[in-house]
Amino acid sequence: MVVSSAPEAPSGGVEAPETGPDALSYAVSRFLEADRGGREGLAEKVLAAAAALREETSLDELADAVGRLARAPGGTHEGTPWALARAVLTPGIAGRLAERLGSARDERGHADLVTVCVRLGRDMALALSDALSDTTDRFARRAYMDVMVQMGEDGIAVAEEMVEDGRWFVVRNAAAVLGEIGGERAVGLLASALAHEDARVRREALHALAKVGGEDAGQLVYGMIGDPDSDVRAAAAMAAGALRVPRALRPLLVLLEEERDPDVVVTVLHALGQLADPAATPAIEKRAARSFFSRPPTDVRIAAYRALYSIRTPRAKRVLVGAADDKDPRVRAAVRELLFQR
Repeated sequence: MVVSSAPEAPSGGVEAPETGPDALSYAVSRFLEADRGGREGLAEKVLAAAAALREETSLDELADAVGRLARAPGGTHEGTPWALARAVLTPGIAGRLAERLGSARDERGHADLVTVCVRLGRDMALALSDALSDTTDRFARRAYMDVMVQMGEDGIAVAEEMVEDGRWFVVRNAAAVLGEIGGERAVGLLASALAHEDARVRREALHALAKVGGEDAGQLVYGMIGDPDSDVRAAAAMAAGALRVPRALRPLLVLLEEERDPDVVVTVLHALGQLADPAATPAIEKRAARSFFSRPPTDVRIAAYRALYSIRTPRAKRVLVGAADDKDPRVRAAVRELLFQR
């Protein structure tokens, strides 16, 4: 949850709490209940109570208070709950809110935290980028990235800083976020990630470019098909196919001829099927059929027949029909399934 239950505002002869978590919660309640003209002095009480709790490192109570203010109706101009929430916010509080977002599993609590994060802006985006680098939880990772995307300019500005970070995993995370954000600016930032010395960063940048799309992204992908790392080559082939980059046909055919990693070969064949250029048919056939001199792995052969099915030329169809009785049961089943789809 974003907030805990706030205590009732004292009435009658009951005095307001002067210190501790209740003092901050009470001050926030008074501020939220007041009209716009009466909030100035109450805001000072909130800030004073928050400062006292910061000395005690009471992050949960402070996060509760910031959450309540950020969820209230308002805006970022002076005197609003959102502006006061940002004034109370510190890196520690932002970090605690990020932790809550990463562990929130109920829909209402998650939605409340998303609202809070987006309204808090850049400081919260920085906390999310730190949390993204620290977590190994896939659910939390997805949550952090989704919210950074929703943060718009604040999210992309922080991702831009992440691209310049010296730690490879931070740059990789930036590439993943940029892939979700999209746009011309993201493509420019991903171009720099493609030059990173760590292959894991280059691979993530290619996955991101495949999501962003566009001619510029296709040009960048085309230049990475010959990368020295096999995983990066596979990512480049995948992206070239997904983006339907016509000029990628020739380097993909060269890669198909020279590549020895079966996993990369499968990816290249899939990409060639997506391009669906008949000129690729002879090269794909070589990976489909077994002979005395060539015995491609079963997964490679199946990928080749699927690529031929996507090309759909008369020659490709004849090759498929001829493989309907292949000796390999897996190949035979895959080809017959393709023929049935026709």
